[in-house]
Amino acid sequence: MKNKNYISKLLFTAFSLLITSFCNAQIADSIKYENGFLHYHEYGSKDLPPIIILTGGPGNSYNQLEGLAETISPKFRSILLEQRGTGKSIPIPFDSTTVNINAVTKDIKTLLDSLKIEKSIILGHSWGGMLAMNFASEFPNNVSHLILVAPGPHKDAKNGFDVLITNCRHTRSFEEEQRLNQLNERIANNEADSLEIIESKKLFRRAYIFANPIPDSIFQKINSDNNSKTSNLLWNDIISNYDVSKSLKKYTGKIDVITGRQDVVGFLSYELKRDIVNAKIHWINECGHFPMYERPTEFYKILYKVLNAA
Repeated sequence: MKNKNYISKLLFTAFSLLITSFCNAQIADSIKYENGFLHYHEYGSKDLPPIIILTGGPGNSYNQLEGLAETISPKFRSILLEQRGTGKSIPIPFDSTTVNINAVTKDIKTLLDSLKIEKSIILGHSWGGMLAMNFASEFPNNVSHLILVAPGPHKDAKNGFDVLITNCRHTRSFEEEQRLNQLNERIANNEADSLEIIESKKLFRRAYIFANPIPDSIFQKINSDNNSKTSNLLWNDIISNYDVSKSLKKYTGKIDVITGRQDVVGFLSYELKRDIVNAKIHWINECGHFPMYERPTEFYKILYKVLNAA
């Protein structure tokens, strides 16, 4: 009898752990649309408040922010979208008619409708912040709270990116800049080995991280795949057409901006505040473009504070 009771307790414990694990496990799924499938990943219980998480780039893999999605999943239903033109969300045809700002913005609405989510928190990092702002401009009634992490420009994108490129160059020494140019040339000519490719990525990312050299633990988290074709298609559209300085005012909810004080794109948060006065900026010191990985304690303290306040 004692053995039976022991086995019953053991099975019950194992079953409980299995159920708990299942509830918090990642769910990968897709939505059929006219040009293919839109893939997404969920973390956390469906009973929790939803957050749509948008990665940067444009063209970066969803997994660059997977650590963020997993971290907040005990309190929020984190939904990471594989944006159109990234990962497995490749449209047919794959050109400017299917990969543009308008299309990737409507994809977020398609995602919400498919999941039967009427209103959601939208969190975007870098280019994802730009996409989040555009979505709030187009579909303000579907956004409960806008959270922008180290966002790109909200207008005059060409000038903003010109300043960004200059800032990046100034963070590298003359020798580093020469070495990066040399490595990029070797990569373009298919002459670089795997170690040289990693070295080039670290030198390029050097400008975006406060610590020098970049710690391997951080580099591994930010070194995501990038679809260069998607990146080029969206950059062209961004330079020509992206401007939410007036349209974002249609969204009247909370806007919180979390930015590293030493981020090379930090100046863009100041510019956003000038046009969108209700945006509140939260600065993190000794931090670059990836506060969720560079200063996680400070980042999550701010993130949970603004979420709880909302």
